[in-house]
Amino acid sequence: MTEQQSVEKMHERKVNLYIAGEYKDSSSEETFEVRNPATGGMLAQVASATPDDAKAAIDAAREAFGKWSKTPAAERAEILFRAGELIRENTESLAESLTMEEGKALRESLAEVKQAYNTVMYYAGEGRRLWSLVTSSETPDKHTMTIRRPLGVSVIITPWNFPIMIPFWGLAPALICGNAVVFKPASYTPILGSKIIDLFVKAGIPRGVLNLITGSGSKVGKALLDNVNVNVVTFTGESRTGKDIAETNARYLRRQVLELGGKNPLIVAADANLKVAVGGALWSAFSNAGQKCTAASRIIVEDSVFDRFVNSFVEAASRLRVGNGLGQGVEVGPLVSESGWQKTKEYVEIGKREGAKLLAGGADLKDPSQNKTGVDLSRGYFYSPTVFEGSNDMRISQEEIFGPVTTIIRAKDMAEAFELANGVRYGLASAIYTTNLRQAFKAMYEIDAGVTFVNQGPVGIEIGASFGGIKDSGYGRELGEAAIDDYTEKKTVYVDYSDAVQPWFYPWRSQ
Repeated sequence: MTEQQSVEKMHERKVNLYIAGEYKDSSSEETFEVRNPATGGMLAQVASATPDDAKAAIDAAREAFGKWSKTPAAERAEILFRAGELIRENTESLAESLTMEEGKALRESLAEVKQAYNTVMYYAGEGRRLWSLVTSSETPDKHTMTIRRPLGVSVIITPWNFPIMIPFWGLAPALICGNAVVFKPASYTPILGSKIIDLFVKAGIPRGVLNLITGSGSKVGKALLDNVNVNVVTFTGESRTGKDIAETNARYLRRQVLELGGKNPLIVAADANLKVAVGGALWSAFSNAGQKCTAASRIIVEDSVFDRFVNSFVEAASRLRVGNGLGQGVEVGPLVSESGWQKTKEYVEIGKREGAKLLAGGADLKDPSQNKTGVDLSRGYFYSPTVFEGSNDMRISQEEIFGPVTTIIRAKDMAEAFELANGVRYGLASAIYTTNLRQAFKAMYEIDAGVTFVNQGPVGIEIGASFGGIKDSGYGRELGEAAIDDYTEKKTVYVDYSDAVQPWFYPWRSQ
């Protein structure tokens, strides 16, 4: 047994459903496999849930909601704090599992686990800050206030590309606000979803408050969404699926948060510090093998510095080390699946047919004839970091690839750069590198996106700030105070302490 196989064996497990405080097999007893995208090694047999299982999870959450919602928020916070401490104590093991299941380089996995810890601790702190609002009344001897109440049953559907960080974006605020949760992780990364459940079980989460459903959306998605007892749905994923979910949610008039696709622009102004811009663009485009809704998949460079930037960026991209994410010094891991790898290959060919100029990469590293790294990558879904020079109207500039592919686009000036940045159907993240304060502020106000970074690439967001997109990139906001709004409803309360008999037209008075 090789060292890698030994590590995989240590992390191999069976992933069960978790419903009403019990780990369970699927009611159909069907399972599916999860394999390491770098090696093909077996990692888990996973329960494939049925619509009956989904209903059971929702029923369990609904039953648990009453008591959980009445538990003081400070007590709910103690459970989140304990979950956070368990994350910190198990950081290395969680990161190792993450890299084996999803593929990203280990240093990225460690950073993601740290971000999950930050998130749960942030919202644990909100347990003592679930403030209401007192408003000055228009009439004497009256008290007017707005209080928060939890919504009820939250269905939280999360993606595979950040399988521990993004779940906590939903789980932590939903739970601290007093909601009960049905959590469905992506089918490529259910192991991390199961480990999250384990953390909360050890932290003392009551039965039924948090439930886990694993399996394909096509099997259980309709059952999770077409249930009148679901009060809020959070979904992170592809835009077309998000639109379908929005239609279902509209029928039930329920709350929703949809974080969808992106085709994010990173603008390099003529006055930018090019060394800083190259480093930021490199990380933004190729970390996690480009499998990020915030990836800098379009790099828009002002004409006067175009050639200098391109030369430096292409050289840097060509030096990135691709391999198993657990390997020493590896910077870019595999794509998560065969379908993602095939999609990347197809878009590279589309770019070539469209007339885009291939500047770097474009190599299928599974193919020994194209792999010049000196490392055998034939068992995983590896593709080289790829750089095109092209125009904004090409498909590779308009459509989300979700792979290690970026297109550099020339802009004659900053006015055209902003126009190009907005010339897609998405509006999630954006960035500008500039030393000109005026240009920075113009970018903040002119770029159509939910987030704009200045002198930092579009890669992530801090916990205390809101995150989300516009146009086809989604609906609503996560993180920060916005997430408290996502999982609570506001109720206005009027108290008349005058003890006075009022006329029938009260509270309006004639002058």
